[in-house]
Amino acid sequence: MKRWVLMLMLSLFVLAMSGVGQAGEVEEITAAQLKAKLDAGQSLVVINSLSPIEYAAGHIPGSINIPFEEMKNTTLLPKDKATPLVFYCMGRK
Repeated sequence: MKRWVLMLMLSLFVLAMSGVGQAGEVEEITAAQLKAKLDAGQSLVVINSLSPIEYAAGHIPGSINIPFEEMKNTTLLPKDKATPLVFYCMGRK
C-alpha cells in the first residue's frame, strides 16, 4: 500500500473530457484529491504514462499503463469522452 501512495503523491493530472469530441479543461489535483475521488467511487480512468518496466515496479492499483510514446495510437482509452482521465508519472522535469 505504501508504494502506491508514494506513486500517487507524484505528479497527477486530470484531463476532464466534456462533450462529444471536445476536450475539457486540464486540472491538476493532489494525491489526496485523487484518493478521495477513488474512495467515493467516482467514475474515472487512472493512467500511468511510464514505461512498462516502471509500471511493473509499482503503480496505483487499478491504473492502466499507456506509455507516453503510445498515447496517440492506444485503444485503451474509454470510448465515452465524458469519462475523466487521470494521468500520472514520476513528476515534472
